[in-house]
Amino acid sequence: MRHADQVAYLERMLHMVRTNTRDEGPGLSHTPVEEYYDPARFRSEVDLLFRRYPIVVAFSGQVRKPGDFVVHNDTGQPILVVRGTDGVLRAFLNVCRHRSASVETTPCGSNKRAFVCPYHGWAYDLTGRLVGITDGAMFGELEKSTHGLRRLKVVEKYGLVWVVPRALEDGEDARFDIDPYLGPLQPDLAGWDMQGWELHSSEPIRPRMNWKLVIDTFLELYHFRYLHPTSVYPIFLDNIATYERMDRHIRMAAAKRTLTELEGTLKESWSIRDHAIVLYQMFPNTVLTYTQDHCGVFTAFPVAPDESVMHFSVLVSPEEKAKKPESYWKANVDLFASALVEDFGIGETIQRNFPSGANTRQTFGKFEKALGWYHHEVARTVEANAGP
Repeated sequence: MRHADQVAYLERMLHMVRTNTRDEGPGLSHTPVEEYYDPARFRSEVDLLFRRYPIVVAFSGQVRKPGDFVVHNDTGQPILVVRGTDGVLRAFLNVCRHRSASVETTPCGSNKRAFVCPYHGWAYDLTGRLVGITDGAMFGELEKSTHGLRRLKVVEKYGLVWVVPRALEDGEDARFDIDPYLGPLQPDLAGWDMQGWELHSSEPIRPRMNWKLVIDTFLELYHFRYLHPTSVYPIFLDNIATYERMDRHIRMAAAKRTLTELEGTLKESWSIRDHAIVLYQMFPNTVLTYTQDHCGVFTAFPVAPDESVMHFSVLVSPEEKAKKPESYWKANVDLFASALVEDFGIGETIQRNFPSGANTRQTFGKFEKALGWYHHEVARTVEANAGP
């Protein structure tokens, strides 16, 4: 994040404290409650957002060396990401071309030389080529070159790995440039420089909530005083945050109670990570939270209209990790986890209440404008790609 942007955000939040105001939008916004539970809408979102858009499925620290691999199934597509002996990162559908079994059944690993299907022993090298058919002489005529693992578009940048979970046709280029998609977020992600960061921990959580309702919990601080009185609320000022729409994405900052210590100090020395958490909602399903010394990554995936899985991951630079004991990092993870338990506990009651008929739409206040932006972008994207 550019220093000028950091100073601007900190100044805006200090002004809110002085004047007891909030970062308000022009008015209320709304989204229909059916968008959280309608099966047809759910299917449209999965078919579009989780098939044709780039999705974060891994981190650079997991696939740094040749033979490192990660399996990811939560987009609804079986994804296999692997670093080849040539250093190239590739992604495939984790599906044997013989009888459709998964060629890799472990979540992640290293020193892989080939993927061997556990069903009949067909083998694929790290470029996805079919290199071995058991009892091949008697199996029958088969052109190996057309039976490699189906490729997916993949890109690695800023410490993150994105995959577009739709099988490529022969001849389609698996490479793509993520920067045009990130748009205004690109300079920020480049500035955070997470390429060498390590994955400290990653935990799946399975709330009985629509995947968008999971994202909603990150887009406002209005609830902190009431829902998180003893977990994260003591760290933050009450509902002091700033929000910015950045094309299809969102950038926001949440002020810590130390913010007022900046009064009267030189702006040249200000650093936003000392006095706020910076959050990015990367469309469609990822939230990055930058704290003083690590990044929390939250990725929400659809399971059913009223069910999702969210991966809560923590990335840390090797330098910061070496400075502090494991107990420190565990305490940070536990604090986040406690707040998520509180968020998802009430979120599950919200999900159950949607079909009651009490509300036909969710109402977002002027300082909850990021929620309105997010749902507008989802709706705009889905409706623009709707069939006749």
